[in-house]
Amino acid sequence: MFGFFSRKSNRVSEKSLASEDRGDSLLVPLIMVPRSKIKEADEKPFQLVVAIMQFAVTMISKGLYRYPEINPKAMQVFHAHWYSSEVKNGGHSQFIHNAGREIDTTIANARAGLSACGATRQLATLEKMSAWVARHPDKAAKQTGFEGGRDEYLDTLDDAFYETDEAAPLDDLLARWIASWPDLQIVDDDDYDDAIDRLVMANPQRERRLLHESVSKLVSQMLSRRDVGAGLACAQASPSEIKLEFGMARILDVEGEKQMVFHLRTSAEEPRLCASTKTRVAIYEYIPHDDPPVIRSGEDLFGANAPKVGTRIGSAEQSEIEAIIQLSEQNHAPVAVDLLLRKAGFDPLGAIVSANSMVQTAEGPVVNWVVVASDRTFLSLSSPNGSVLLRGEDYEKLAETTMPELDAHFDRSAAAG
Repeated sequence: MFGFFSRKSNRVSEKSLASEDRGDSLLVPLIMVPRSKIKEADEKPFQLVVAIMQFAVTMISKGLYRYPEINPKAMQVFHAHWYSSEVKNGGHSQFIHNAGREIDTTIANARAGLSACGATRQLATLEKMSAWVARHPDKAAKQTGFEGGRDEYLDTLDDAFYETDEAAPLDDLLARWIASWPDLQIVDDDDYDDAIDRLVMANPQRERRLLHESVSKLVSQMLSRRDVGAGLACAQASPSEIKLEFGMARILDVEGEKQMVFHLRTSAEEPRLCASTKTRVAIYEYIPHDDPPVIRSGEDLFGANAPKVGTRIGSAEQSEIEAIIQLSEQNHAPVAVDLLLRKAGFDPLGAIVSANSMVQTAEGPVVNWVVVASDRTFLSLSSPNGSVLLRGEDYEKLAETTMPELDAHFDRSAAAG
């Protein structure tokens, strides 16, 4: 992610990298499902499909298994249904946009699932979309699912998919296929949660991968232009705010121009809006729509009852954003937050980090980050010589780390990737 882990330290030996699990073993050969979902499959096929999807999500997100380590049918159902859901929600254009870098894997799994369950006509639209993406990579990269970012050809595939799925619902086909699996493990409903928990904890690579996941989530916040810019913009507000979480995107009028705008939750009680351009990232007041949320016939779902962009609250210029990202990468800032929280006795997984400021000192530039973890607020100072974690209330030092320690922690998190 963001090239952060591509900079392997020299201290990561060839032997340690070669001994990493390469995902060529099936650690989860059976697919668990509650008994009630099988019994009710004829009347409620959707619930059986969802149960398989939830199993796949749990194995990946909580068990931290990799795709090749779990029974491939689980991901084939997941991606086949996900393809269908995306098309029904925002069309093939939205599917392409949301699949992003995973589009090849997603299409491959969806193709296998659609083929195996007999969804031949849905498969035909998938193949046409896949061929279009291969022929027009530049156009594919511009798809957003919104007006102005939708190719007309993809809209025709949407119509074909709707007609096909109405005649032969995909949920029915998937459920019938699932019920025929010989590698389905049917578990009594009362025992299901415990069985899933045991399977999650049985992954021999889980603890090491938890470290990598924790650092990766910090990387996504501390080396992302939009995240860093929004954090700096929040710090410019009066009184200052802390960037917490991005929400859905809309095309709205921003200072006289149409722009992609993200809903943003900050430490303020009111919601905010965030817009990113080539020169800056800015946050604005959120002015709710006056009318009740009614979608009118023919109206774009993402444009209906949209809020208005109010007064600009704060902004960060491109030069400052780039400087902080560069320093953060050089100084292992994401790794530092992870290690400092662990040293101080707090769980770093799920921590929220908001860029605050950059100050010049005798030792070099120091980047200040506001960190929210375990329902506590901290301040992390990242410098060329190491990093420090301070308590948010009184700035008492809770933990510190040196660059050699950060190099070693970086090696551990990179090797677990």
